[in-house]
Amino acid sequence: MRIYIPATLANFGPGVQSIGFPLNVGVTIEVGEETEQWRVQHPFADRLTHDETNYVVQIAMNLAPNIKPHALTITSTLPTTKGLGWQDALILGGIELGNQLGQLALDDFTKLTLAARTAKQPAHVAAALLGQPAVSYLQAGDVYASGFVCPTYAGMLYIPDEIEAISFGNPETIDYDQGVAAAAGGNMLMAAWQNQQVELAGQLLENDRLQQMFTKDNHALQAIRQAAHALDIYGTVLVEQGPIIATLLPQAQVQDFKDVLAYVELPGHFEEIEMTDTGLSVGE
Repeated sequence: MRIYIPATLANFGPGVQSIGFPLNVGVTIEVGEETEQWRVQHPFADRLTHDETNYVVQIAMNLAPNIKPHALTITSTLPTTKGLGWQDALILGGIELGNQLGQLALDDFTKLTLAARTAKQPAHVAAALLGQPAVSYLQAGDVYASGFVCPTYAGMLYIPDEIEAISFGNPETIDYDQGVAAAAGGNMLMAAWQNQQVELAGQLLENDRLQQMFTKDNHALQAIRQAAHALDIYGTVLVEQGPIIATLLPQAQVQDFKDVLAYVELPGHFEEIEMTDTGLSVGE
């Protein structure tokens, strides 16, 4: 049995902890033979263990305590484990592992609720589960989620060399007027997407009130936006609070954007990504 969970692009612009897109890369959990003890092979070095204390196994066993140990092989096609819903994919994988081995027959809403509560926000898990652009909301343990219609995007990621050395924290409070403006911007963004207004949507993504403290002094972000704006491409944003930077753009402009980025000198590399319409799936 194989469980596949797509990576996701989420927590950007006014869609922090709400908007997510599934990507054509992801995590696969291959379930092998039944064993005396859990054995987990994976490529994540010291970030995950290889026995019953493994994060995926623990989630599965919390959901279905009586499941038998198995040999698991976890593989990944993600270009980085930072900012693309890697941990959220593992959460969904653990829930599906418990669901399958425990024969629980969970519906998608239950899986989404369990995953969002575990992750403490639903943006990544909703998009990964639904397999489409999704907007979601977690309030007092209740999850609300829906797919939405938007333009077809390609994506370009900037991945810094020193990615693991950079970390940010969220503010405990925000100003009321700032919160109102952020909510209005999010509403307008959804309307622009619904009406296929790509340039307007990109401008709204960049005019984000929730992440201004992280964007104003970010040299890489400003350099990439300057290059993008020269081509009338709007939609370059921090993913999470950084350091990953993503640009959402029409596929027809990808090559021109690559050509311009060749002249942008930054300590890192650029990687093209594609959106997908494939969500969490289970196969042989």
